[in-house]
Formats: sequence, structure tokens, C-alpha cells
Amino acid sequence: TKKRECGFGKQFSNTSNEVLRSKLRDVLHKLGLEAYQTTPLDLASMLNINTWTLGNQPSLEPKDLPKAFLQRLWLFRQDARSLCCQSLHNVILNDDNKSTVQVLSSFEGDSQYAINPLDLITSIYMSASTFLQQEISKHMMQCHFSVPLILPNIDPEEPNCFLLWTLRGIVAQWRAHYLDKYTRIQEGDLASTCMPLVSCVRLGRCDVSKSQVLNYMLRGFTSSSETFLHREMEGGQLPRRLSNGLVEVGWHLPTGDTNRDIFPVPLVISNLRGDASAHEKCLTLLCKASSAVVIFCGDLREKEKQLLASCKDVASKLILVDILDTERNESRVVGFVDENLEEYIGLPKESVIQGRGLSEETLAVKLCDTLKNLLPDRLKLVTLEEAAKLAVELGLDVDEGPVCQKAVATVEEMLKDLDEGSAEYRQRQLPLQGPLWSKLAELEKAESKQRKEREEINPQLQNKKKDILTELSNYKMTPPCTDVYIFLLGYSNKTG
Repeated sequence: TKKRECGFGKQFSNTSNEVLRSKLRDVLHKLGLEAYQTTPLDLASMLNINTWTLGNQPSLEPKDLPKAFLQRLWLFRQDARSLCCQSLHNVILNDDNKSTVQVLSSFEGDSQYAINPLDLITSIYMSASTFLQQEISKHMMQCHFSVPLILPNIDPEEPNCFLLWTLRGIVAQWRAHYLDKYTRIQEGDLASTCMPLVSCVRLGRCDVSKSQVLNYMLRGFTSSSETFLHREMEGGQLPRRLSNGLVEVGWHLPTGDTNRDIFPVPLVISNLRGDASAHEKCLTLLCKASSAVVIFCGDLREKEKQLLASCKDVASKLILVDILDTERNESRVVGFVDENLEEYIGLPKESVIQGRGLSEETLAVKLCDTLKNLLPDRLKLVTLEEAAKLAVELGLDVDEGPVCQKAVATVEEMLKDLDEGSAEYRQRQLPLQGPLWSKLAELEKAESKQRKEREEINPQLQNKKKDILTELSNYKMTPPCTDVYIFLLGYSNKTG
């Protein structure tokens, strides 16, 4: 199936691919997910996970981590992603001379207990069916966690997978500041709703945590929730083995409170994990699909310079954050510190943020100010559905195959008139449930009462009932009802 193509099941043809496959299998083996390469985890597997727990004990070993993550996530716990196994937990507790960050940083990538939380989440998504992925994404969204949008493939010769179906079940409400105060409550599924898409990538090595900057942009400085995992969180210092190339998304949904909201309109922010120069296809997709692209520039080398030069066609979308530490990078090959960016790639000077020596909080403020100047009219509104179409054009897989697309098109056709209101839609498309049906129910209620009281049934009552039934029988099935009938008939034939 398409899902298996996105995550597993490909035979690698050379030694380097075998090494990568070995690393993948090693992580899956540690997490106890190796058996789900061919038969993915489904919703029924959640029945085996007990969400009633009285304690907060660390997992005994790495293979317990997926279960612990899902258990905490289903309870909407903010610490769902902050997991370590018992052995590593004991090391942290017993080492009084080192902080948690120092202990975790000392673990090598091949340690049997060293699993980066992003690798854990990526492994679970790779091992889950699309329906379980959708439920996981719903819970992560409600916890204000970032949600995977593009799932990496361990084989560099095979395409990554764009998770559109996974996001279709996520519905949210928001209150934009620019609408009338009586009608500004809006609701929509986040896969097909138009809103600005701001993508954030990194070129070169950066000392600043890009993900932490994005957290401040989405939640402010006082919120305790962390949308994107970052290096200062538990396990965030551990090397990533699966999740480089992962693209996550997080949403800012305004509440209508001008003092509390950071942005006046809904905004989706995507975050490409790893150096963008190693994931050029994802970078190309984000540049084409996004309303704006924020590039955190570190110690740029010749390859990164050429990659930036190739972005001339989308220069109007770019926002460059120069965070190169000149004192620590005197031997760099190239850098944009003293170059005329406007002349080099056609980038206006106001689209360059000098971030050298600035804290993550200050960088977040500068980026927010830059984006606010572009909102609400200067950033193009896009949908993730449109991004998925571009992904297909670039050769990426999408978790919605032809069957899914046909089903979605059928549902949209059936419900296309629902925007006029549920009452009007029911009256036109479901006429048998209208006034005649209500009148028939009243007559049958009166008839039942007469029977209960052992009275003779009123002939007029029976005649009225007969007339209504005759009128109802003259109705023909409406197109939506016909579509549902044909679908159920076809499904019955397949399963029978």
C-alpha cells in the first residue's frame, strides 16, 4: 500500500542504503516496533493500552516508550513527549554533579537507552496506520504539540511522504481580529482552510535553537506549552537518527483578544528538521508552497550559498536571519555578513534580520514584528491541500491515494450545499425528514394512544396517515442519498 511505501518495505540496492536501513531497524528494534514494518499499528491496538494510571514511573526499557507515549498522549498530558527509560532515569538521578542536559549529552548515538523524542514520534508514525496517525495527530494538536507534515524515508533514493489525510480530521476554531465582532468566530479543518503558511529552515550550523524561537513566536514567553521539541527539552540533545528531514507544523489560532494574541489572523508554521542543504526536495516544496520562508543562516559554505542562489525565483518570500558567529567562524568559506543580499539574490534589506549575538527571545520578537508587517494582506493564503499537489509534482508520496481522493471528492459533492445551512440542506436533500414526517409521527402517536386505551381507531386519522404515506412514496431519492446507497451497495458486495 501507499503507506508502506512511505515508511518501509523498500529493498536498498547499495551499501550506504543498507547502513541507513540498519540504523532504522536498530531504532525500531529498540522501541519494539520492528514487527510493524508490514502490519502497521491500528486503532484496535489502542485497546491494549491502559490509560488509567496512578503513577508517573519511567518506562522500564526503550521498547516501553511507544506505549508510554501513546498512553500519556491519550490522557492529553503535556509530558507525553518527555520520556526516558528507567535505566537512563536512574543515571540522571544518581549523577548529582551533572545536570540532566549534561547527562543526556554524554550518551552516544548507539546507546541502547538514547532515543531522541523526535525519533520516537517519527518511529510511531512510520509504524502506524493512517487512521491511527489521524487520531495521534488530533491528540497532539489538542496538546498544542507540533504535528508531522512530511515523514522522512530512511532510504535517500525513495521519496518522503506528505501526510495530508492525517491532518484532515483536525478541526479548530479561531477569532480573527479583522472580521466583524459579531461574525468573527470561524471554524474549519486545518487541511483545507486557507491561511498563511510560514516555513522555517536552517542552513549551516547554528547555535540558536530554531525550534525554541518558533515556540516563542507561537505561544509567547509566558506559556508553559512547547509546540516544537528543542535541544533544551529532555532528550532533545540526543542525536537524531530518523527525524532529520521531518517537517512538522504548528498553528497559531487567535482568540480575538488583541492583548493576548501574537498574530491577528490564523497562521501555520512549518519546521524542517536538520540542515536544509541535505533535504533539497523538501526545501523546494516549502519554497513553492509557502507564503513566506524564514531561513536561519549559520556558517554558510559553498553548497549553502549555491542553494540560496537557486532561491532567486522566490526571493520575495524569503526572510533571512543572519546568526553567523563571526568570532567562531573566521575560517568560513562564504557568508553573507558583508555582501549585498539585494544584489545577490534580489532580496530587500528589510527581509534580512541581523540576529548575531541575540537571544532566542529577541529573535522571536524581531521575526514576529517582520511577519506582522506582512499580515494580513501581504502574505498569500494557501492550503495544505495545495501543498500536497505540489508535493506530488516534485515526486513526493502523499498518503491519499486515488481511492481516498475519489472518496473525498464524492463526499464534497454530496455536502457542497451544506454551507447554506443544515436546516435548508435537510429540507432540500432529505425531504422525507421534513414537515410531512413530523406530521406522520404525530398521527402515529395519536393512533398508538387510541390502541393503548382500547379505543376504536379514528378513520379520519387513518386516512390522513394514508395520504401522507402516499405523498412520501412519490418522492425520489436525491443525489446525495443515491450516492450513499451506491457506496453502501458496493461496499456490501465487496465484503460479502
